[in-house]
Amino acid sequence: MHFVMWRKFMKGYKTYRHESNPKEKELHDNFLKNHNREGYEDMDLIVFGHGSQSFRPNDYLTDREKKIVLSTIQWLGSPVGQSFLRDCGFDKRSC
Repeated sequence: MHFVMWRKFMKGYKTYRHESNPKEKELHDNFLKNHNREGYEDMDLIVFGHGSQSFRPNDYLTDREKKIVLSTIQWLGSPVGQSFLRDCGFDKRSC
């Protein structure tokens, strides 16, 4: 039950910023849509990888760690995060 509830209500830190920064909300929501699907442990796989004979993660993130991952993705939509991405050679047209 805890796992299902987490999926349903998962959100990053500082989601109050979504109202004033739609790019943060877009990245936050798109990440959840694409990497928090029922029956998949995408965040766990991104961080811990999987064994050679399995697609199960080698370990599992805590709820706090998942929130940190999601908040980092959200941060990429902030003005500072967007500047960081530009400095790394990414631009909106190429993504």
